[in-house]
Amino acid sequence: MNASRADSCGLRAAARLIVPALPLAAALVLGGAAAIPAAAQEAPISLFPPTVAVPEASPEAEQRPAQPESTPPDSSLPDSSLGDMPQYEGIQVDQLEALDSESLGILEPDFGGLGRDAWAGSDRGFVQALIAGLPEEPASPTLRALTTRLLLSNAQAPERRDKTAGPATLADAVAGSQDSSFLRLRAERLYAMGELAGLSRLLDIVPQRLDDSWLAQARVDGLLLQARDEEACTQVRTAVARFPTEPYWARALVFCLFSAEQRDQAFLALDLLREQDPDGDPVFYAASNLFIGGEPDGLTSDTTTPLTLAMLRVGKAAPPAGLAESGAPLLLHGLAVMDQASALDRALAMERLVQATVLPGTALAEAYNAIPFDEAERADPLARAEQAGGLRGRALLFHAASSENIATAKAEFLVAALTAAEAAGRGHAMTRAVQPLLEELAPVLELAWFAPAATRSFYRVGQFERAGAWAGVLRVDGLKNPESQAAYEALQPYARLAGGGEPLATPEIEGGGAGQGEASANRLLLAMILSRSLGQEEPAAWPGMLDDSANGSAGAGLPPLENLSRLLALGDAAAAGRRGETVLLAALVLGEGAAGDAHPLALGYAVSALNALGLGREARALALESAFDAGL
Repeated sequence: MNASRADSCGLRAAARLIVPALPLAAALVLGGAAAIPAAAQEAPISLFPPTVAVPEASPEAEQRPAQPESTPPDSSLPDSSLGDMPQYEGIQVDQLEALDSESLGILEPDFGGLGRDAWAGSDRGFVQALIAGLPEEPASPTLRALTTRLLLSNAQAPERRDKTAGPATLADAVAGSQDSSFLRLRAERLYAMGELAGLSRLLDIVPQRLDDSWLAQARVDGLLLQARDEEACTQVRTAVARFPTEPYWARALVFCLFSAEQRDQAFLALDLLREQDPDGDPVFYAASNLFIGGEPDGLTSDTTTPLTLAMLRVGKAAPPAGLAESGAPLLLHGLAVMDQASALDRALAMERLVQATVLPGTALAEAYNAIPFDEAERADPLARAEQAGGLRGRALLFHAASSENIATAKAEFLVAALTAAEAAGRGHAMTRAVQPLLEELAPVLELAWFAPAATRSFYRVGQFERAGAWAGVLRVDGLKNPESQAAYEALQPYARLAGGGEPLATPEIEGGGAGQGEASANRLLLAMILSRSLGQEEPAAWPGMLDDSANGSAGAGLPPLENLSRLLALGDAAAAGRRGETVLLAALVLGEGAAGDAHPLALGYAVSALNALGLGREARALALESAFDAGL
């Protein structure tokens, strides 16, 4: 998945304009005719404060091959990469081209990496604080995937800004080549976020001289979560000798001895461990009761670790209650391969991983289809799904859609499945799972009632050509059907955010928005901010600006604009061309909540910042994601 390098020359020109003493909100959104001279009206409109200049392209950027701008809706996107998971297949890490130890990564630009200069200009301490503060389970699939790609990029580690330090010496260079703290920090974040495949590939290229106990443990944990016990135990036996004082390895050795049915040695090792460390990990001791005929009492979803989950798997015990719903993201991989876990728990684990862009939609489709349904459920899936609710209801609707051959019936099940998933906050996961089923249906007038759901779904996954075809069905049917015409008009914000050429023009905008309802005005306000963040011109009038009521029709009821300092830092980082720092700040600005729950100006800043640094595809994906979350 390649990051497109959008041409931002026009954006630079607009951003260099100096407009003194504007209020913050006006400075962020440079859309008014008074703020931009007529000569600059054809250039994309920046959301950056007018006193901040977007940087010129770096020498490295100048040498990169030109990349196309984000594709408009009447062009195909064969890779369907908007908001998609990072791809690791086919990656070959060139050790001859490897950077210093801290900079090791598995992703070059051709495979979705953010470039070797991703950290150029950023302060090491500041970047480390940002990485440490990243949310473990961000709700934004787009930013999670982008953050993952950044942490896996083969990029020169940021430098420390120490004004008191003298010139670098040979000893400094040698020490730096053996320092793995920045590498470990990135690995720790990937571990916490549950990015098992990428983390495993990264750890595979870490030289043994840099391996510490935690990195070795993370590698073993990953193998255990994939039920690759023999490989894990081979590494455990080596690590016991390398890290004799670390209690994890003594506990892991007990597991390995029991799983290899070396019971006498296992009992001896367990007794010795209890004697030497009687107040050690109580969760491990509880799980070890399985190997002596007892029960693993006291295990909970928040105390389970990869090692204890592997012990439950080998000991044929059920996972703790609630693990699929609230367990750490990394543990979901282990839950998905546990035969003792219910089919519903395995599917719920898969649903969370696909929603987070960790696994592809096909994995969720398989998990849904693995859930058994009785004859009564299969006979009337719509009614039974509504009665069951939750994940079982969603899985039943998916099963019905995948089993149906009649187009109208399949479409009906798909609409119900997508609606239920959206209500549960699993819209991205369900759309990825049903994407092949959606592609089976032809955009014909007989399915005009299905066209709104199909159009939204294809916009969500970046298949703009298919989305446009379904929107065309509504447009034709709308000539005689007012409902189709209304549905077509309601979809125009998505078309515009996908790069469509028709501006967001409505009668309400032309009149300044006076008299609009609060919700309607806020939706339109969000759409305009997102569109301008992508460098697209929109009408100069803002919704609600002529409303003289106490609260106004636009802006009232919006979420608070939190942590203004972070927002300003995001603008500074983007304006200075600090690519990695910009991605981290965008993720922190939006936090753990859904993108659509953030303040429109925060979203505008994040989208504009990504777009300005050549991440146009990701910026467009975030804009569309925000529109879906906000219910545009």
